[in-house]
Amino acid sequence: MNASWRGLAVILLTVTVVASLDTFQYSASQSPGHSGLNGFQGSLSPLASGWTKATHPVHPPALAGSMMTYDSRNNVFVLFGGSDGAPLNQTWILDPKTQVWNEVRPRVSPPARADAMLVYDSAAKAVLLFGGWYETPNGSYHRLGDTWSFFVENGTWIPRNPRTSPAPRSDAAVAYDETEGITLLFGGFDGEHYLGDMWYYAFANDTWIDRPSARLPSPRADGRMTYDPQHRSFFLFSGNDYSDYLFRFHHPADMWRYTWVDNVWTPIFPDQMPMPRDYSVFATNLAFGELLLVGGFGNRTILGDIWTFNTTQLVWRNVSTPGGPSPRMAAVGGYDPVDDVLVLYGGGDDYEVKSDTWFFRYPPPLVGNVVVSSPSPIVGQQVAFSAGIVGGSGTLAQVSWDFGDGKTSKAVSPLHVFGTPGIYRIQFIGQDTRGAQFVWTLDLAVGLFVPFWMDVSILLIGLSALSIFMLVWVRRRLKLVP
Repeated sequence: MNASWRGLAVILLTVTVVASLDTFQYSASQSPGHSGLNGFQGSLSPLASGWTKATHPVHPPALAGSMMTYDSRNNVFVLFGGSDGAPLNQTWILDPKTQVWNEVRPRVSPPARADAMLVYDSAAKAVLLFGGWYETPNGSYHRLGDTWSFFVENGTWIPRNPRTSPAPRSDAAVAYDETEGITLLFGGFDGEHYLGDMWYYAFANDTWIDRPSARLPSPRADGRMTYDPQHRSFFLFSGNDYSDYLFRFHHPADMWRYTWVDNVWTPIFPDQMPMPRDYSVFATNLAFGELLLVGGFGNRTILGDIWTFNTTQLVWRNVSTPGGPSPRMAAVGGYDPVDDVLVLYGGGDDYEVKSDTWFFRYPPPLVGNVVVSSPSPIVGQQVAFSAGIVGGSGTLAQVSWDFGDGKTSKAVSPLHVFGTPGIYRIQFIGQDTRGAQFVWTLDLAVGLFVPFWMDVSILLIGLSALSIFMLVWVRRRLKLVP
């Protein structure tokens, strides 16, 4: 552990509307999650998917083991510390819209450190810093146990003075619960031991409080934890619980879910999981209710993959795409819900520490046209339905039609005949390989077939009835005349 490193799509469901004489197309829109689909206003196209590298010349130095968090009030990322061979105490702010970094130079800053915990407390409107490690000139490592707050609006660091605190440590797993307004900390490394305790911090009271639980994950460092507000749960993934100077490591192959309300940790056993690892980036995609995992170190390999975890289905998917950052560990990152993008900065590989900034967007939104061959079909008429879908993961995994009369189809372009007149609720569901889906519905009126001769007969009968009515009416009027 005494090393210098201790430490993506909102799918806008759209089907276009166009009307014509013989065929017509309907639309339905659904945007799960949030409405912040503004895209980038800088050099990154709002339509770009996959990885895009920032090109602005101003950025932090090459760093590993730095700390970064997203300030949702100001829509910026705050980066502090990290190591370029020795720990630093610089503060930088990234605007993801413009992709521009700016260094902040406060009068007072926390001491230099790496692999601390850094989260944004939305209730306090402040960034919270705790712990980390620093290296003395003689090469020894020391863990820190101090707490600081940073305010983006005025660029000010302020030391906090809680009465009690967790023992000094680095490499703890940490996340902020916006519902309860608390920062949760688990585990870490104190220089000799892997830790397995749990604490939470209440900013309003400036208090760290130990939180025992009947069952806890095994002691570890460098695991990653993030909070999912949809299910009001924390998710912890892997980490390491053994390392030595021969570069032998052990990474727990596990994943845990913690709910604050009942104070319960529950292990999760998905059908497949990413390789166990430490030093990864782990963040919550608020739009999809998914967690994003990028890179890290596992099985003596520096990784460059990207995975998503659906917190409802409890399913992992590998969504790695070409052209992204080189494999790396000890990078930092986070998810920007306003611009719908994952940000990744720095980290290192076998040869160098990085100073590059990357942005990851999900594949483009699912967009499709649903076409019905007749706007007013009749009983016995063959009606053609079709759906053309682009975007998403690029592959439709499932298509289903429900015609509202008890009949269904799995074909993309089915034919259907209605047996009785009425109004039928037609429903189409398309789902891509990521599990994203959209639902399209239509109330379709089906009438009876009326032959031409019957149309003429009905007209003649109507005219005859009208003539008789008029004749009777005139005769009655004449009788009233004296």
